[in-house]
Amino acid sequence: MIDAHIHLNDSRFDENRADLIQQAMTAGIQKFITPAVMVSGFSKLKRLSTQFPSIIPSYGLHPYFVKQHKVDDLKYLDLWLSANSSCAVGECGLDYFLKGLDRQRQQFYFEAQIELAKKHNLPLVLHARGAVEAVFNALKNADYYHAMIHSYNGSIQQTEQLLNKGIKFSFGGAICNPNAHKLDKLIKYCPIDSIMFETDAPDQSPYPHVKQMNIPLNLIQVIKKYSEISNIEFKLCLQNSVRACMKFFNLSHKID
Repeated sequence: MIDAHIHLNDSRFDENRADLIQQAMTAGIQKFITPAVMVSGFSKLKRLSTQFPSIIPSYGLHPYFVKQHKVDDLKYLDLWLSANSSCAVGECGLDYFLKGLDRQRQQFYFEAQIELAKKHNLPLVLHARGAVEAVFNALKNADYYHAMIHSYNGSIQQTEQLLNKGIKFSFGGAICNPNAHKLDKLIKYCPIDSIMFETDAPDQSPYPHVKQMNIPLNLIQVIKKYSEISNIEFKLCLQNSVRACMKFFNLSHKID
């Protein structure tokens, strides 16, 4: 199994990161796609990926921190991608849900990172909270669709447009909520080869433990819930999600 989106570099994991990774790996979760969100976190993520080879790093500038980002950070990201291994550019994108995030400034950093992904021939790991249409428009303007939207929650119409361009989706703990009827419909609508699974830990703990810190092992609960909703055998869900991750992130190692 591969967790397509998890923040193992988050400081909330500093005390027990090794134990939680080992617990997850013992259960069969072998790789963790881990994005950086600010320049200040790049070195820590690189160090962790050396310490824990199961951590696969991705580097980007998250819209949550748009006030802290500087124009020079884009130059730094460009140089960092040239000098360091990265499976993607991101987490980047747009957030129209949180109040107080300058949309024009978000757009500037997002568009710049799309261009960096094109330059370095890397996929994009996207945040699109309340902004699926705006994110898709930016990709269309750049004519670049090698992208995955994590924690996806768009409409069926949006999903159809994104699928037609080959964009992938990742689903996490939100699908475990018994009242998530919209996500149920999305899951049934999306072809299995367009889907990956994530925890987004330490946030987004699956129902009913939504107030607890999320951990890597919860990926199994997410995949089991997907299997139940889609009526697809659990083992087949695992195989297809691993195949999708391997291809999208250009991972060369064999994963069972």
